[in-house]
Amino acid sequence: MAPPDPQARFGRDGVLPDRAERELAVLLAAAEQTAPHHRTGMSRRRVLLAGGAVAAGTAVAASGELGRLLGAEGVEAQAMTTPPVLDLRRIAGRSPHDVLSQLAEKVGELAPDTVHGPYLYTKSWGWALNSAGDVPGGVANAAVPTVTEQWINTSDGAGRERRKYGKPYFPNPDQERDAREAGLIEGKGLKDTTYGPGHFAQDSEWEVLLPFSTDPDRLLAQLKEVNWEGGRLIWGVSAMLDTAQRASGGVIEPALRAAALRVLANQTDVTLATTTTWHGRQALAVTQEGRHKAATFRDSLLLDPATGYPLGGEEALLGDPLKLNIAVPGTVSVNEILSRGTAKDSKHRA
Repeated sequence: MAPPDPQARFGRDGVLPDRAERELAVLLAAAEQTAPHHRTGMSRRRVLLAGGAVAAGTAVAASGELGRLLGAEGVEAQAMTTPPVLDLRRIAGRSPHDVLSQLAEKVGELAPDTVHGPYLYTKSWGWALNSAGDVPGGVANAAVPTVTEQWINTSDGAGRERRKYGKPYFPNPDQERDAREAGLIEGKGLKDTTYGPGHFAQDSEWEVLLPFSTDPDRLLAQLKEVNWEGGRLIWGVSAMLDTAQRASGGVIEPALRAAALRVLANQTDVTLATTTTWHGRQALAVTQEGRHKAATFRDSLLLDPATGYPLGGEEALLGDPLKLNIAVPGTVSVNEILSRGTAKDSKHRA
């Protein structure tokens, strides 16, 4: 959905009041969303305006000029600063269609994954900027880098979630008090919770479409039955694969991964690049962009070049920060899947 024209019949001489401009800028980076579900995919952020909060799949950016990740030890490794914007390296001499089609052929010939138990296990590192648009100094922002482990029983939606919260980050340190008072800090320390059946229930919009077709044209028709986050096909593909993984006992059949790659290959509004993730792994980045004024909203789905499995994603803001009091280019939200597999219970990792 294209962003609205902020100057259309609004304000004197087509100029927005300062507060309205700030709040519009926040909302432009947070296209209309439904209520969040417990999920294994991309993290969500909150945007707080004068009237309350909305859930958002995209976000405003923090500074991308900070250093790379500062890791803690062992399984609790996490970032203590915001991650930098990914360096996307275009693949010279080859079109996205050719590269993704070739990968689809390779993935389609892989052997099915072995299932080791009824639990889907994922470990991910994520970061999303929460924003308040109605504070004295303009827009206040805050983020908490978090390592999340989930054990989901694929038969009944029960499971366990373990979250390790890092040190909060404030793009403008002078606004830390405003950000805290606005409730932008999501958790601290360690939270380890076990949930009963149904807590990790599938998104019903996707679940009713099961089983997903392995024919690319039919699969695209199924994808079009659901509103994608931010209107991006790449996030629709990601959500579809997550649903399929949960429905298939924690694995995604090679034929479906191949079909998803062919769907992406057939799109004319995607670009393809290689990149190195925040944790040093090589990935393919399938990217879609949108613009408003001089701002570019760049979303990238990261894929494993060997298996076609999603590795995470990035939402970034380039160009004009739209009066958000932040440095650009910058990351908006990031998510990286550090490990994935199946386990016999919620005490063992894959």
